[in-house]
Amino acid sequence: MVPIYLKQTWFFFRANLMPIMRIQLPFIILITLISMSAMQSVDPENPQMNNSVMMFYLTSLIFLPLYAGATIAYLESVVNEKPISTLHALKIGLSRWGPLFLTKMLGAFGIVIGLFLFFIPGIYVLIRWAFAEYHCIIEKAGPATALKNSWDDSSDFFWPLLNGLAVLFVILLGGNLLIEMLLQMMGIESMMIRRLLDIVFGFLNCLYTIYGYRLYCVMREGGPAEQDSA
Repeated sequence: MVPIYLKQTWFFFRANLMPIMRIQLPFIILITLISMSAMQSVDPENPQMNNSVMMFYLTSLIFLPLYAGATIAYLESVVNEKPISTLHALKIGLSRWGPLFLTKMLGAFGIVIGLFLFFIPGIYVLIRWAFAEYHCIIEKAGPATALKNSWDDSSDFFWPLLNGLAVLFVILLGGNLLIEMLLQMMGIESMMIRRLLDIVFGFLNCLYTIYGYRLYCVMREGGPAEQDSA
């Protein structure tokens, strides 16, 4: 079933490419520009945390829950056959910014602890909490409730989630590394090209969100993880 879910993820991504771009790209571009400024301001001989680097991390923390929440709200509206505008999606993302921010922070804290415990527990926690952001945005659950519900609901979907997200990870990381290698072989060291790649692959990360949402919909509809229907 994982190949079918991945195919559906890709079809959904292509069909809704422009709306998702309008939601995410302005923030991804801004974060990338701040990252460029931060990296240029770091002294290689004294790589201490400076204001630009702090601004980069702060901007990422602020904007990620906003455009991630807006993206989920848009996905839900399309599935309900009532697509919402970019502005409407961002309004929903903004209204749920606080709960989603806390959900992501609590989730990240638990995952990091798990990663320190011989890595595998961190991956297990990551997958079991994969539905948390959908509960937070779609069902308007609080952080603790979203994490708890995700843990309960993802039990039967652990392997489809793990396998599908792993495939996407390998494809995206492999594609990024391959392009980097080709650029090095051609002697291209342009910072601008590298930042454009950061923007492209940063945007392609939405495939993780779409895939997770697809399985969330199957779970919500009461279907089994290995269901064959679309």
